Amino acid sequence: MNFLRDLPIKRKLTAITLLTSGISLALACTAFVTYELLIFRRDMVRDLATTAEMVGFSNAPALAFDDTKSATQTLTGLAAQPHIIAARIYTPDGKAFASYRRPADTRSHWPAPEPNSEFFGYDGLALFRSIQSGGEKIGTIYLLSDLDELDLRWRLYAMIAVGVLLVGILVAWLLASRLQQVISQPVSELAAIAGRVAGGKDYSARAVKQSNDEFGQLIEGFNHMLDRVQARDAELQAAHDQLEKRVAERTASLRQSQEEIAQKEAQLRFIIEAVPFSVTWIYYREDRIERLVNQAFFRITSLDPKKTPDVEDVRRISYPEDLKRQDEFRDQLVRGETDEFSMEKRYLHASGEVIWVVLTIKVFRGEQGKILQEVSTLVDITERKRAELELEQLHKRLLETSRQAGMAEVATGVLHNVGNVLNSVNVSATLVSDHVRRSKISNLGKLCAMLSEHGNDLGTYLTADPKGKLIPSYLSTLTENLSTEQKSIVVELENLRKNIEHIKDIVAMQQNYAKTSGVVETVSVPDLVEDAIRMNAGSLARHDVEISRDYQARPVITLEKNKVLQIIVNLVRNAKYACDESGRSDKLLTTRITATDHSVSITIIDNGVGIPRENLTRIFAHGFTTRKDGHGFGLHTGALAAKELGGSLTAESNGPGLGATFILTLPFKPNLPPS
Repeated sequence: MNFLRDLPIKRKLTAITLLTSGISLALACTAFVTYELLIFRRDMVRDLATTAEMVGFSNAPALAFDDTKSATQTLTGLAAQPHIIAARIYTPDGKAFASYRRPADTRSHWPAPEPNSEFFGYDGLALFRSIQSGGEKIGTIYLLSDLDELDLRWRLYAMIAVGVLLVGILVAWLLASRLQQVISQPVSELAAIAGRVAGGKDYSARAVKQSNDEFGQLIEGFNHMLDRVQARDAELQAAHDQLEKRVAERTASLRQSQEEIAQKEAQLRFIIEAVPFSVTWIYYREDRIERLVNQAFFRITSLDPKKTPDVEDVRRISYPEDLKRQDEFRDQLVRGETDEFSMEKRYLHASGEVIWVVLTIKVFRGEQGKILQEVSTLVDITERKRAELELEQLHKRLLETSRQAGMAEVATGVLHNVGNVLNSVNVSATLVSDHVRRSKISNLGKLCAMLSEHGNDLGTYLTADPKGKLIPSYLSTLTENLSTEQKSIVVELENLRKNIEHIKDIVAMQQNYAKTSGVVETVSVPDLVEDAIRMNAGSLARHDVEISRDYQARPVITLEKNKVLQIIVNLVRNAKYACDESGRSDKLLTTRITATDHSVSITIIDNGVGIPRENLTRIFAHGFTTRKDGHGFGLHTGALAAKELGGSLTAESNGPGLGATFILTLPFKPNLPPS
């Protein structure tokens, strides 16, 4: 309704009345015309259906006796009804039986027969009805009626509706033009008084109350407001006079304050020059920018102290990557997101040396967040950066030493396991030697000598001689003894072969991991755990430690497998020591593998001596150990290696004597250093 907004109130009231009346009459006329047209359409369908039933009844005999001529003559009688455009009778199989067209109709298309139905189209009202005879359908009749009478009635209703609408709007306008004065006249008079007050500052004018309705209350309120405004105007004039007097006093006081500020600025300059770090103080005046810079700034940046430094001079000696971060922080200051920031950056000194500084900028804002002052400091941290670099290099050397110590510890474990297997090899070789030494195979030579002495009368010797008679039974006993000796020797030789193969496997495994040091590979996690168990198999068996496997997942990950193997071998060996030191008879070491969407966890659980709560984090410190012969490199190296791989190594324990759990978490993808 924006078109009514700027009209005078008289025209607004008249327009609203006419608009309301017009819409109401238009809706009423639309409803009336729509209802009449719907009723007329229903009557048209009913009349056309009656005609179709009469024509169908008349042509039922012709259909029954296949008298096309008679049916055609009957349809020709429809010419007496000028609103019927076309008619056709169809046989039950859908073929045309008889047809009729109004002479002026030139269409050539006939529709296919349909069940009883009717519909309005753009060319008229079409209707289908079945022809019955004896309760059976013998054909279908089609009638098409024009809509001329419907169009004529629609136009008539439209003219009536327009006439009623025009007359109604005219009557509404005559009434509104008279009645609107009841509302518009008081408002116009009130507006005139308001204009007089606003234009001439005449607060003594008053509006005349003419009624007790809302307009009367409005006029009373307006007059009351003028009373208060008139009183406030007198008070304001008195306050204005008082303010002028106070401004004169303030001017004198301000002049004195400016002198004090000048003294404080001089003191501030002295303090800024005395501090050992760079200070830049910027004042944003209305028409200029003032800078206060101490000598430390020029010493750090190597800029010319005889020239006032500007932004471009400082940016020219700054490192580009540092400028990018500095610009991001300054944008935050300008947007009002923060009032200060601090960052490390580098300057290229005139001597060619790189100077590291800590830049801190703080702003002081006034009304609406406008920056009034800006203080920036530069603290030279070049010596600290050099010390950090030396410390980092020292840490890398320490890390490499720890890693070498851990690798040596793995190699020591391999040699220890090889030694355990060699003990078994020695036992098997000794047993084979004893069996051969005590073998009765030498008696077989004596028996052969006895048989050779009686070669000429061997039959008589074996049957008649007392010693000869014992030879067959002795041969049987000797055969059994030699067979038993052979089986024992074969078993020990098989054990000997297996132990030698075990030694070869351990050595080959260690060589394989040593060759692939530093190489990223895709490996199966269960295979890594099994390799670590095999490397410790000898010592685990010697200390009667039972192995339990809980592989809840069998993931494949990409990593440096020699680093992971070093960690797992160390964890398995520590678990073996913990179980052995506990003195338990049911020593148990459990290996568990679990996985999430992003990482894999390898858990080594033992039921050994446990870890005190205060040592759960200390055990990963370099050189910390609780074993008498330990050196404290293993867990420290393992934790560092896990961090380098992008994972972590943590420990859990409920206390001494309650076992311990070590969890190695690794990502599916390697944590590669940037190239």
